[in-house]
Amino acid sequence: MSLTIILSLASAALVALIAYFALHRAIRKGGEASELETRLMARLDSVLEAMGRWRDESRSTVQEKMTELYGKIEEHSRAARAETHSTLDQFRTTLEGNRQAVAGELARNRDESRQSLESVTRSLTERFEKLQASNEQKLSEIRGEVERKLSETLERSGQAFKDVTDRLSQLHETNQRIMQFSQDLHELQNILKAPRLRGEMGEVEMERMLRDCLAPDQFEIQFDIEGSRVDAIIRNPQGLLPIDSKFPLEAWRRVHDPETPEAERNAARKDFMKAAKGHMDTIAAKYIRPPATLDFAVMYVPAEGVYYEIIETPDLAEYARQRRIFPASPITFWALLQVTVIGFRGLRISENARRIAGLLSALHDDFEKVRDAFTKAGKQLGYAKTNMDEAAGHLDRFEVKLGNVQSSPLGEGERREIEPPEGEDA
Repeated sequence: MSLTIILSLASAALVALIAYFALHRAIRKGGEASELETRLMARLDSVLEAMGRWRDESRSTVQEKMTELYGKIEEHSRAARAETHSTLDQFRTTLEGNRQAVAGELARNRDESRQSLESVTRSLTERFEKLQASNEQKLSEIRGEVERKLSETLERSGQAFKDVTDRLSQLHETNQRIMQFSQDLHELQNILKAPRLRGEMGEVEMERMLRDCLAPDQFEIQFDIEGSRVDAIIRNPQGLLPIDSKFPLEAWRRVHDPETPEAERNAARKDFMKAAKGHMDTIAAKYIRPPATLDFAVMYVPAEGVYYEIIETPDLAEYARQRRIFPASPITFWALLQVTVIGFRGLRISENARRIAGLLSALHDDFEKVRDAFTKAGKQLGYAKTNMDEAAGHLDRFEVKLGNVQSSPLGEGERREIEPPEGEDA
């Protein structure tokens, strides 16, 4: 219908255009112009009137078509809204089902994780308690063994000290017996008048006692101390103990020789004291070299009579103390070696005790490391539990937000009203 109206309007416009051109041509010819103009004007009025009617009919038709179109649009809009609501309801139902499934799965996982963590915690706690009980039992056994060995060692040391004390108490009796053999010693001294032979025998006797009492790594014969060779040394943890065995016996022999005139005996005694002091000076200058050595040295005197002569002479005894010289006869040197042996035993006991204490300290450190490892494991388990709780909190907040979305109404878009166009005046 709209196409017909448009074609009619176009035909009327074409007729009017033709009439215009015809009128213009008639005017140019100058003939029947008035009559033709009248007919054309009448025909043009009829065309305009028809066009008015066609316009009114077209307006009515367009209005009807627009109303029909509005109805169809409204119907389609209602159908689209209904379909949208249906789709949203299905999506909401599906989302709710998925949410419930996810919540159930998370709840199951959380329960399983909590049960697993509790199981691991119980297992670790049991293992830690067993390990702690085992370590305490081992430490108790080691402590008991150490106490037993220390008790036995102290008992043996006490017995050894008692034996040394008994032996020292017998020195006086031994000295008395030696005095009884003084004549024999005097004869022996007459035989051994050569100083070199006496020195060599004293050195051999000293070396024999060292080998009988000490281990090979605890002493050394003919040891060099900063360019000076000493007869022997005893290795001590605090330093070397020098031992000299070249005491000058010739001066003492002249003092006690019955053939020495009484007038010369005092001079011989002065020579003996001078020789003894000079020998002490030599020992102090050559062999006492701290920190390589101890701050004193042993002067081995191979004859008991000479030894007693030295310690019973206040001047010589005081001089030896000042020069840090320890005189020793064969008997006192033997006692000194026995005390040294006991000292070495005590050092070994002390070293063993320190070693055992070190082992106990290492065991304690290992135990502390194990305790720290279990503490860290407990903290990690606590962190895991905290993370699970945080995840559960996030899930709860997600559920709340999802519920808020479900409960809120869907906003309808504003529909723009399409008004029909106003009629145009003819």
